Amino acid sequence: MSSIIITVLFMIAIGAIIGGLTNSLAIKMLFRPYEARYIGSRKVPFTPGLIPKRRDELAVQLGRMVVEHLLTAEGIQQKMHDPVFKRTMIEYAQKEVLHLLESDESIENLMKKGLHMQDPSDEMKKKASSYISDKLESKMEELKQKEVAHILPERLQTKVDEAIEPFADLILTKVSDYIASNEGKDKLSFMIDRYLADRGTLGSMINMFFTNTRLVDKVQPELLRLLKQKDIQNVIITMLEKEWNELKVTKLESFDDKVDTKEIVDEITSIIVDELPIDHFMQLSLTEAVTPYKERIIEDFVPRIVDAAGNYLSNNLQPLMEQMHLEEIVKGQVETFSVGRIEEMVLSISRREFKMITYLGAVLGGLIGLVQGVIITLIG
Repeated sequence: MSSIIITVLFMIAIGAIIGGLTNSLAIKMLFRPYEARYIGSRKVPFTPGLIPKRRDELAVQLGRMVVEHLLTAEGIQQKMHDPVFKRTMIEYAQKEVLHLLESDESIENLMKKGLHMQDPSDEMKKKASSYISDKLESKMEELKQKEVAHILPERLQTKVDEAIEPFADLILTKVSDYIASNEGKDKLSFMIDRYLADRGTLGSMINMFFTNTRLVDKVQPELLRLLKQKDIQNVIITMLEKEWNELKVTKLESFDDKVDTKEIVDEITSIIVDELPIDHFMQLSLTEAVTPYKERIIEDFVPRIVDAAGNYLSNNLQPLMEQMHLEEIVKGQVETFSVGRIEEMVLSISRREFKMITYLGAVLGGLIGLVQGVIITLIG
């Protein structure tokens, strides 16, 4: 009886060992050997192992699995719209931005480090000058096609219309005052003298009857009396109104030959850039520059940016992922892995399961050995 038990136990042990070793060997043969083995010119069967032999196919399948089942646009979009995830991203962004805004370094140094600028102040002035100049030139080109009346504000045009008559009065007053002055009288005397000199004999005959002084004394009062006439005022008003009305329907491009637009733009640009406190701003620390706006940046601006960035990525995720060619990236990465690394990765995930397969093989082998031992005992 004891010999029968020993025989059965022996067969159970043999079956368990064979089953366990067989499964362990099968698992090893998934990876080993890494390369084909040869006896002479003949390749040894089952070499290399299954995974090394079909690594290229494995890389393709892994890439496809990642894109079609793991890293999908729908899954990422769902995650990005998750309120908890959005709140986490906003809090992370706020923390990082707050850390940046509390920097004591000057804006100039930060720009030198972050943007690799040699002279940030000069660069900013150049960019500001270029921006302002472009805007002014564009605006000037646009205005050139318009009439003066379409450019000047209506209120200003009304003021000019109302100012024509007072301006005409002012002109007459100034002219009268000048003619009534000693300087004006001398100038008038000179003009009369030159006029008579240009008339030759006629001028000489007039000079025979009048001395120069007496002629000026005659002309000056008459001229002053003429300037006080209402008709003269109406003539000047009419002239001014005519010129003003013609000016209003004139396009600015008609002044190109009289005004150097480029020089005006450059001068205005230079004045504006010189007034900008760029040098002062560059010497401020970042925390000093943003202190008045820090709370608004953290509580309002950052969440808006994170939300806008999330919505943009969500709406454009599918084409972005297609442009990234994730399947090819995964395939390329797997192809660069050594077989040893692939084995290590698989075992790190499934080592426990592989052990259980080995143990299962041993259990099944042991059961088969038990059955065989019972059959042999019964037959014997």
